[in-house]
Amino acid sequence: MRGNGLSCAGCGGPIIGRIVSAMGQRWHPGCFRCSACNELLEHVSSFEHEGKPYCHLDYHENFAPRCYHCKTAIIDERFITLDDEALGKRTYHEQHFFCAECGDPFLPPSSGSGGLTVTGDGEFDLDDDVGFTVYKGHPYCEACHVRLRMPKCKHCKKSIRDGMRAVEALGGKWCWECFVCEGCKQPFDDPAFFLRDNKPFCEPCFSLILRNEV
Repeated sequence: MRGNGLSCAGCGGPIIGRIVSAMGQRWHPGCFRCSACNELLEHVSSFEHEGKPYCHLDYHENFAPRCYHCKTAIIDERFITLDDEALGKRTYHEQHFFCAECGDPFLPPSSGSGGLTVTGDGEFDLDDDVGFTVYKGHPYCEACHVRLRMPKCKHCKKSIRDGMRAVEALGGKWCWECFVCEGCKQPFDDPAFFLRDNKPFCEPCFSLILRNEV
């Protein structure tokens, strides 16, 4: 047996004297080097990729996920992975994942690290507030999505959100409570109405108009 019986993971030779323990193996101090730039790694941060050691800079330059917005490597920050059927897989720095319209980030600033994966559009009621809708390749916050994409009520001009009770009539959409009889100003019991001079009337009011014309 030669020396202490340990073999260097770098050169394969026996190790006598100082030992560097890293990646579950033993190394000569002079053999534990970055596989890209050859920098000695004994006293600096090192990372492993496919069994090879790398310095901090080369590891993140070559293997770290890159932010879709700024194109730089995501190192220790919290990051978002968006996995959308139409857009594919993207990663973002936490504060670079923001609404394409107003620019507000979808997450409040944090000092943590690690990844959060969102599949498809974010739900607006999630506890971590990752709420957004993807439209034509860009993410939008709820307020901007509603303002830009939802149909507007023909009377009050407010956005009609998904799930809201609404009426489609007279060439537009109306909030249920905004689509009222021109005579009594009451909402219709059902979508049926009578049209006179391009104005909607309920049956009693329309009947009254007809009687007054006789």
